Amino acid sequence: MDHKVFQFIVLCLITSTAFFCAGQRSPTGGPPDIVPPEIIETYPHVSSLNFHDRKFRLEFSEYVDRRSLEESIFISPSLGRLTYDWSGTEVEISFTDSLRSHTTYIMTIGTDVVDIRNRNRMEKAFQLPFSTGDHIDSASISGKIYDADPVGVMVFAYGLSDRDDDTIDPKRAKPDFLSQTGKDGIFVLTNLPLGIFRLIAVRDQYKNLLYDPQIDRYGISSSDIELTSDKQSIRGVQIRMSVEDTTAPFLSSARAVDQTHILLRFSEEVDMAGDKQSVRIVDTLTNSESAVIEFTFLGESSMEAEIVTAQQESTGTYRVALEGFRDIHGNEMRSPFNTGIFVGSTQPDTSKPRVTMVTYKDSNVRAAIDDTLRFTISESIQKSVFEGGFSITDSLGQEVKGEFLWGNSTTVSFPPFPSLLYGMKYTVKVILDSLIDFSGNRYLDSVWVQHFQTIDERSLGSIEGNVIDQNETARDKIFLIVNKVSSKESETHQLVIDTAGTFAFDRIPEGRYTLFAFRDTDKNRVYSYGKPFPFAWAERFVEYPETLKVRARWPLEGLLIQFK
Repeated sequence: MDHKVFQFIVLCLITSTAFFCAGQRSPTGGPPDIVPPEIIETYPHVSSLNFHDRKFRLEFSEYVDRRSLEESIFISPSLGRLTYDWSGTEVEISFTDSLRSHTTYIMTIGTDVVDIRNRNRMEKAFQLPFSTGDHIDSASISGKIYDADPVGVMVFAYGLSDRDDDTIDPKRAKPDFLSQTGKDGIFVLTNLPLGIFRLIAVRDQYKNLLYDPQIDRYGISSSDIELTSDKQSIRGVQIRMSVEDTTAPFLSSARAVDQTHILLRFSEEVDMAGDKQSVRIVDTLTNSESAVIEFTFLGESSMEAEIVTAQQESTGTYRVALEGFRDIHGNEMRSPFNTGIFVGSTQPDTSKPRVTMVTYKDSNVRAAIDDTLRFTISESIQKSVFEGGFSITDSLGQEVKGEFLWGNSTTVSFPPFPSLLYGMKYTVKVILDSLIDFSGNRYLDSVWVQHFQTIDERSLGSIEGNVIDQNETARDKIFLIVNKVSSKESETHQLVIDTAGTFAFDRIPEGRYTLFAFRDTDKNRVYSYGKPFPFAWAERFVEYPETLKVRARWPLEGLLIQFK
């Protein structure tokens, strides 16, 4: 009996020892953990004065991933290399450099810090200001980053008071101050000195506090920001994110499709509106040039183009050379990447051109009355002959008038004038023997037909409001753009007004819309994001904060678009 009691006591001791010696880990079971970690205690305390120690301490509300904290802690001005000593939910941070006298420091802990249990991110960046003197800087800048995924974007602030602003290259210069956005895109730069600052937002993939083009997304503010004794807090700064393209395009392939057509493919989209573009075809053996009859991009894409040439020799080797071509971001195609070699084809051109209506699918019943009808053609054609075989008629047999606007030999637009009628059925016809390529190929005794119907006016609503600009000297045109968010297909409506004041989108199909407005400073009719270096400002913009619900026969009124 004594032996059994002794065994029982030993078993209890072993069990209790195993329980208390087990490694710490998160409890299992229960509801999922959705609570983000927080910093609950710091040394020094926030806004401490006359601090002269060589270490800091942070205590979290729960266990956090150590690496995520070590990659998310930033101190301005820099204190050199940091070392970390962890104890449970607390970490002690030591630094190598000496503290400057009478200086405000800011320790920023970014939102990339995650807890161990469920990888919850910190909800917002934490900033710990302290001073080595008896005063702490208290100016601030706050705002919002607009991006599809705004969480975790770094906001770099560069002081301009003691440097030439043209020399700030974020690829090489680390920021003087910084913050990081939460999931709502909000950022706050606190405890700044008075002076002038430039803000550049960076999704810092390498976490090196530098901007890496084509790796990091970036955003530029629309002006520098000055903090003065009279204005120590600036709110409402807005920044939109983009990707900078610095890679020059190149001709990726050139191939003879038949004896008179060359197909070109580019590495990226090319500017179709270039006014100094030239194309040459040279026989590599005789060095003689072949006639280029037509050059055109294929359809609405600019990654493929077609050259119509004089008949090639089937045994000949040719070089195509392009000059003056740029991508849509302005990067120039340079030698030797602007040339390609191809062998002449033995095949005659026998393919017949085909036409496609881009604006609407066949039998669409929600066409806008003022839409421009757009068409693409499978290869270069004789334009004037096509126009003679093209017609649009309504269900009453009345022909629709308009004009032909050729983008190139394979794209044509037809804006009706006057506008179409509400609720009317229309038929588009192309007599196919008028669709002739440069080799004379065409379909005989056949007609291409497509139908569509304009929208019922009773299903339309409107959006009305007022634009206000705090800068009374601004003279740039204002572009207002609404995008339908509840449609499977893209639906955009654009309005341009010359000055701040009233605006109205009439005849908008019912649905849910977002509204974006910008002032077109560079007059290129699209929003410009600016450039990090050489530096260029972004254009001023407004993102309306709410989704707009348009209802049929019910005007949505009173919208206020305010440029700050």
